[in-house]
Amino acid sequence: MFKKILIPTDGSALATQAALEGIDYAKMAGAEVICVFVAGENQAAVFDFSHVKPESHWPTDEEYKQAVTDTSKVFMTAIRDAAKASGVKFSEETYISKSPSASIIAAAEKNGCDLIFMASRGRTGWEKVLLGSVAAKVIASSPIPVLVYKVKKEGLPPNYMDYTPAE
Repeated sequence: MFKKILIPTDGSALATQAALEGIDYAKMAGAEVICVFVAGENQAAVFDFSHVKPESHWPTDEEYKQAVTDTSKVFMTAIRDAAKASGVKFSEETYISKSPSASIIAAAEKNGCDLIFMASRGRTGWEKVLLGSVAAKVIASSPIPVLVYKVKKEGLPPNYMDYTPAE
């Protein structure tokens, strides 16, 4: 059975829903979870830079790294809380990368994971061609088994744990 499961998240409701299912799966398997958030190198508009000096036009590398780290902690809160409530050993990592799929695979290999449990949005047609699929790239490139949890609809499940990010 699986002993270490890597669960990537992008912070979306779909990824969180899949991650919560991944926590349940890890509990059943008696496995620990490593949760990973990978941000792109040029996504500054996505993160909170309220701590950046007003006179600067673009965040420094260090400011960007801090914003990504802060954001990933918020994105992982519900997943972390679910793991704690389920008694699943949990750790988290944050990366900034040009290739989320490559970073997910590298994190799984670095941590000795024997399964990657991830969401798929189920895009089809031109949307899939234009946007690509991180899940498809991970499946195609990973030497580690990948379990894809196909989320059927947007939104979180009714038992989703409410949380308030720490200030």
